[in-house]
Parts: sequence; C-alpha cells; structure tokens
Amino acid sequence: MTELPQTLLESTDATSAAGWIVAALLAAAWIVTAVIRRRSRQRLERLLSDSASPLQDSEEFPLLHTLARASLTRIRSEQQDKARVQERLAEIERILRATPIAVFALDHLQRVLTANPAAEQLLRLSESTSRGRLLQELVREPELNRAIGRALANQGRFDGELHLDLETPIEVQVRCEPLHTRAELPGIVVSLVDVTRMRRLESMRSEFAANVSHELRTPITNIKGYAETLLQVGVDDPERRRKFLEIVHRNAVRLSGIVEDILTLAFLEEPEARQSLARSPIPAAEIVQQVIEDLDSAAAAKEIKVVRTDGDGAIVLANRALAEQALANLVSNAIRYSAEASEVAIEIVREGEFIRIAVQDHGPGIAAKHLPRIFERFYRVDKARARTHGGTGLGLAIVKHIAAIHGGQVEVTSQISEGSRFSLLLPAARAPLSVTAGHRAPAANERLG
Repeated sequence: MTELPQTLLESTDATSAAGWIVAALLAAAWIVTAVIRRRSRQRLERLLSDSASPLQDSEEFPLLHTLARASLTRIRSEQQDKARVQERLAEIERILRATPIAVFALDHLQRVLTANPAAEQLLRLSESTSRGRLLQELVREPELNRAIGRALANQGRFDGELHLDLETPIEVQVRCEPLHTRAELPGIVVSLVDVTRMRRLESMRSEFAANVSHELRTPITNIKGYAETLLQVGVDDPERRRKFLEIVHRNAVRLSGIVEDILTLAFLEEPEARQSLARSPIPAAEIVQQVIEDLDSAAAAKEIKVVRTDGDGAIVLANRALAEQALANLVSNAIRYSAEASEVAIEIVREGEFIRIAVQDHGPGIAAKHLPRIFERFYRVDKARARTHGGTGLGLAIVKHIAAIHGGQVEVTSQISEGSRFSLLLPAARAPLSVTAGHRAPAANERLG
C-alpha cells in the first residue's frame, strides 16, 4: 500500500481535532442552555404556583423571557380580577347582612340557596339548616309560595304586595328577580319589605282626615245655618234669638275645642317636643287638687263627689300644664259618663320609677273589644251617646301622647256596668323638689301660638 503523504495526514488530524472541538463546544452550549432553561422553568413554575408572588418589572427568564412575561402578566391580571370580584362580593354580603329588607335566593326547584339575617328573622328560619331545603317545608305561607311559583313561571319576575299570616300578621311588598339570567332553569332572588306600619299609618291618616271632616262638618253646618237664619229672616222674639245665638256659640266652642285639640296633638307629635319640653318636680297631689278645682262646677252639676288620696308626698317630673291637661281629660270623662250623685276616686300610688295617678268612675264601663282602640283619635265606643255628652273625641288620644312625651304611659281596665279605671303613669322625680316646682308652664297651645 502506498503511504499517504505526511501533509495529508497532518491535515486530516487537524480537521478531526477541530470537529471534536466544535462538538465539545456545541455539547457545552447545549448543557449550559439546558441548565439555564431548567432554572428559568423552575423559577417560572414557582412564581406561577405561588399566587402571592408579585411580578417584578426587572424579572428576567433567560431563554423563556417572552413566554414567562406573557404568562405572568395574564396570571397577574386574573388575580387582580379575582381580588376585585371577591372584594365586590364581600361588599354585597355586608350590605345584605346590614339591610333591614329580607332577601333570600332560591334555585329553580324553590330550594333555599342563601338568606340574609333579615329574612331569617322575618321567616323564622336559619340559613345553615335551611340551605338546600324546599321553601315550602320551611315557610308555610300559601300566598308567598304562589307568588314565587308565578315568578318562576314568568322568567323569575314578580312584583306585588302580600299578606303574611305569621305569628304577627304583616303586609309585605314582594319583588322577585332572576338569579341566573343565562341559565335555562334560573333561580330567583326574593326581597320582602315590611310595609305594615306604612299601610297602618296611611289608613290612620285617611281615617283621621275623614273623622276630622266629619267632626268639623256638624258645628260648621249648625253655625252657618243658624247665622243665615238670623241674617235672612231676623228674629223679633228675644228668647228665640237668644236660643239661636246659644246654638251658634255652643257649636263655635265645639269647633274651637276640636281645633285646639288637633293643635295640641300636632305639638305632642313633633320630634323635638320631647327634648324641648320644660319639666320640673311637682307634687302629684298639687296636680290632682288643681284638676279637682277646675272641674268642680262640672262635678257639682251632676252632684258627683270627687275624692282623692294624698299620695304620701309623691313627686312627678313633668310639665305641669300638660300633666294637668291629661289628668283633666280623664277626670272630665269620668264625670261625664258617671251617673248622677255617684263618686269619682283619684288615687296616687308610687310604682318603682313611676307615679300612678288612677281615676276610677262608676259609669257604664267599656266592653273589652273596645279597649285596644280606646286611645285612638276620634274613636268612640258609642258615637251617638258620646256626642250627646259632648267632647271632641281626641281627649284620650291627647292623654296617651302626653304620657308618651314624658316617657310614661296610660292604662285602662273596665267592665260593663262596673265602671272604668284609667291610670296615668308619669316618671317620678329623683331630685328634691326645687323652688321652680310651683311655676306653671305654658300650655301646648300657648307654645304653638
């Protein structure tokens, strides 16, 4: 065999050595790249798995920089969106827990999903034990169940007013809205607003307006009629003329009494009245004695004897004029409805922090069915008999408001044919009787004037 030239062998060795060097460099580069990639991947995985790790603007991921930046930016955006949603949900939950409106959610089968505290209290249920159960099992209110059924049949919407026969019957305004608008079988959100007090106030206002109109119409008609008669035809007979004028005067007095009583009630119902009302320590016996003196002629006309107890030095903290007005209304009623030559007793008793001034008569009494409403404005047990005896129909309502404005109350017990007992409870004075106790405060109508 012919030997290769020396130069050719040297060239071949050099090429082989260069190849090995290149291969070694490529292998080293591949190893370094793999190590860097693995470390970058590990750092990226740690960041992706740790939601609490923020993305720093200076963060670098060799060989994975673009992918890492895009992934972390998306993760950060999703985390921010999730945080905002959670914060919003927490706000809504706090609002629902704080609102007095009863709110609860049902699925399409009328199973309870959630309920706020107002709903738990109103419907007497517990969210933890009622979740997942049918509403009909928890609340047996046919009207409410029918309303929810109509809402589910009407794409989850219903708006109306219902009467709920709970432990205490109430009127509620019901509104239903779909819970999941995109679901084929959406649940509903139900809100219940208790409007019982509002409806009662509306009824009382309407009834009050009707009663005022009715009460004012009679004296105004009488005054107008007799005045027109005097003006048109004249009356030559002095007795007849005097009779007509007495009728006009009597109806004018009645009309004035109604207006004064309405103004007194308006004053007592002012929110600032309780804070601005002047009070002072007054011996209860002084109030009773003043009322007896004021009504002496009315009692003497029916030969009624008014007796009282001394009260063992009981002292009330009250506005003298209003306290006397309240007691005068009670004593006046006792005299008005008692039989002639009978007796009206006034008793003063201390009961804890209150002084009870009770007025006992021996009149016809009041049936039990009337007692809950006896202190309503213009409420009359016997309308015909009440108008015969006079009065505006506002006296007991004024007594109730005067007691309330002092932080006290008024009570009544009565039996047919055995008379009635009305009690005015006023707060007892804690401080010793001051030198201003004898000062007579202005009446409510004087304050308004």
